[in-house]
Amino acid sequence: MLIVDDERAFFETYQDILVPEGYRIDWAADRKSAQAKLQESTWDVVVLDQRLQGSAGSDSGIDLIAEIVPTGAKVIVATAYADEKMIERAFKDGAYDYLEKLPTLPMMLRIKVRNASEAVRERRLASLSDAQREEEIRGLWNACRTETNGNRKGRLLEELLVLLFKTVPGLMNTSTNRTSADEEIDIIIRNESQDPFWAGERSSYILVECKNWSKHVGPGELIIFRDKLVNRGGRCRLGFFVAAGGFTEGFHSRSATFRKDDHLVVAVGPTELDALVHSANRNETFKKLHESAVMSGNSES
Repeated sequence: MLIVDDERAFFETYQDILVPEGYRIDWAADRKSAQAKLQESTWDVVVLDQRLQGSAGSDSGIDLIAEIVPTGAKVIVATAYADEKMIERAFKDGAYDYLEKLPTLPMMLRIKVRNASEAVRERRLASLSDAQREEEIRGLWNACRTETNGNRKGRLLEELLVLLFKTVPGLMNTSTNRTSADEEIDIIIRNESQDPFWAGERSSYILVECKNWSKHVGPGELIIFRDKLVNRGGRCRLGFFVAAGGFTEGFHSRSATFRKDDHLVVAVGPTELDALVHSANRNETFKKLHESAVMSGNSES
């Protein structure tokens, strides 16, 4: 994403907030450099300062909206001087959202950037042909294994799983990175499948946990994930726990002890991920993973 703000301190604030979330960001300090960067590259999100000439300046930042929108980027207008006229103009020109420079900025920035990024991703994925989608899946899987930035690695794995589930009719991604005061959910899948297999799960929602760690994932993470399933009011009985680095032996043995609440956790390690990426029929591959989890005693029923 591109940050357009004439104050370096604000760019550094955005940087401190967004880089740990796995985003790649760049900075333009004025209109001319912003225009140059818009020409040089493609951006998903542009966080645009309302005023680019300090507190005494005009709303010159908003003048850029009409130039940014045709590029396909989502524009979030950042302002310390919000008023009804400014907001009305920004949305009329095509802004996606606006952000006030208040003490709540870190929290609101994460939420608004995440929503804008998801909207761009959904639009882009919807435009892919079958061949392009498969190329995207393979590219993401390769990037998951080669990326060195830990936060970026996690985001790439989530993007991969979203796309893999989209290839199964009726399993629809609703959101990623839902965060509350006491828990974070990586991916929520709405189960609207007419396939008797998935419909028979009696799980309106499927949760997906993604860990793109270099080390193996142990039973402690499984316990936390299981609680997320149980806390969904009986509407979420199925979860997929994806660990690109694999699992410890204790993960599987602990999973086999959960037999209380009719919940099932399907473990997906690097071998299973590779099979999903290269599968000609992912619906059947997901079913086989599900069956394997049931027959190996991983069911919590």
